[in-house]
Amino acid sequence: MSWNWLEIEWKQSNFINPPYSDKKKTWYLKSSFVKKAIQESKLWKTCVMLLPVSTSTVLFHDYIKPNAKEIRFLRGRVKFLWVNTKWEYVENRCWMHDSMIVIF
Repeated sequence: MSWNWLEIEWKQSNFINPPYSDKKKTWYLKSSFVKKAIQESKLWKTCVMLLPVSTSTVLFHDYIKPNAKEIRFLRGRVKFLWVNTKWEYVENRCWMHDSMIVIF
């Protein structure tokens, strides 16, 4: 079964790390998950998001900043575990952006 996390009701506490892999849809996916987290937080649910720092964007100023209960900027870059395009397991890969934890 495949889940569309943007269409189902979330639980009382949620950790969200939106996908970043498809560069053509990255902004759309990230903004859709942020808007969903805001919607769910208005139902008294806690949503903790790991997001790239992008404080000059409309998404940050119009959605994240006015609705977040807390924003924490992480020192250094987050390292991820993942499988590359050759299906090889890769450790300690850093993304190109700094990260922030946003709590709604």
